[in-house]
Amino acid sequence: MLYFFLSYARGDDDDSVQKFFHDLSKEVRVHAGLAAGEEVGFFDVHSLEVGATWSPRLVEALSRCQSFIALVSPRYLLSEPCGREWTIFAERVRRYERDVGVTPSALLPLLWLPPPNLPDAVAALQYQNDVLPEAYGRTGLRQLMRLQRHQDSYYDLIVELARQIVQTAGAHRVPTTGAGIDFKDVQSAFHPRATGRAAVPRQPGHTQQVQFVVAAPARGELSAEELATIDRDSQYYGATSVEWAPYRPTLPVPIADYARTVAERRSFRAEVAGTAGLAQRIGDARRGNQIVVLLVDVWSTMLNEYRQALAECNQLDQNSEEPVTAIMVPLNFDDLQGQRHRRQLTDSLRAIFYRRTVHGDDVMFRSSILTHQAFDADLQVVLETARNRVFTNGTVHNRPQGQAVRRPILQGP
Repeated sequence: MLYFFLSYARGDDDDSVQKFFHDLSKEVRVHAGLAAGEEVGFFDVHSLEVGATWSPRLVEALSRCQSFIALVSPRYLLSEPCGREWTIFAERVRRYERDVGVTPSALLPLLWLPPPNLPDAVAALQYQNDVLPEAYGRTGLRQLMRLQRHQDSYYDLIVELARQIVQTAGAHRVPTTGAGIDFKDVQSAFHPRATGRAAVPRQPGHTQQVQFVVAAPARGELSAEELATIDRDSQYYGATSVEWAPYRPTLPVPIADYARTVAERRSFRAEVAGTAGLAQRIGDARRGNQIVVLLVDVWSTMLNEYRQALAECNQLDQNSEEPVTAIMVPLNFDDLQGQRHRRQLTDSLRAIFYRRTVHGDDVMFRSSILTHQAFDADLQVVLETARNRVFTNGTVHNRPQGQAVRRPILQGP
């Protein structure tokens, strides 16, 4: 039996996470009466933050574990993979509730590094334990592990948590996940689905939101009249614009998914959309102090619909010395067709973004990004530059008089 699955955000002090996993596994074995070395938990040491697909071992473990331990932190709440893991296990618990009429204490969020605000899905399920000191609510479990004066409280937590995990596994058998789930379609518990308009942040003035807008044709649009004489290679395209994957086969995932993981590593909350309503989206984002990054396929500049949308976007930045809207143009070095038509494509791009290419904001306009490694590096620079510009030049929002903001009071895990 797999007693528990440990869900965490990669980069949140991985050595301490690994120690926590080993301490908890050891104590679960003691309570379950199992031999040393017996597998009782799952801890994925391989990062999903670089666009990798879900490993078969992770999928199998998430489908059959009997408890789900979430190490909650700001990075965790920004991570789409973590939110999807939560959704899958929470659905298993709901199925058990419907079938049996009992709610098992199997989904257990722990405050690893307390975020300023907790989503409702997390706040409603805080793990309760009287052994933890008041410092847990302020600094989290990670800090308790580091401070010698809290070592007794830390190990008391491990013992109590292991006891509950084993007890839950014995009393409730949470049903397994059915086969055939497409994990890219699973909705993260912490991320709302994108709509036609830019989402307005809950707190105006929040600068951590980035909108990735993909300007690329869907596979069905490659037969358009403007591209009829070229017969564009379809391997880089999908059923929708946002499935564009310009760095295949080296990076098989869509560039928007890859961009989102890069942004999450830098503590941005990210959304992805196509070019529909682009001017409105940029306007809403500016009023909400959000960042917009256009991911532009140069081939889309040959198509009238996309060329018009991009031209409208360019007009919005005409009077800005330091535009917040960024433009990134992946052009795979291994895409021989793209390299062969590079001059024609570059001219088409320049005709739309003439001011940017000639008078040059080279920080926020990145053309001909030849590899996904270069894209990663360029995007990090773009995001930090845009964040600084929003901070300096963004819209100031004054809170209405009498409106108080309450920090959640955490009652211990």
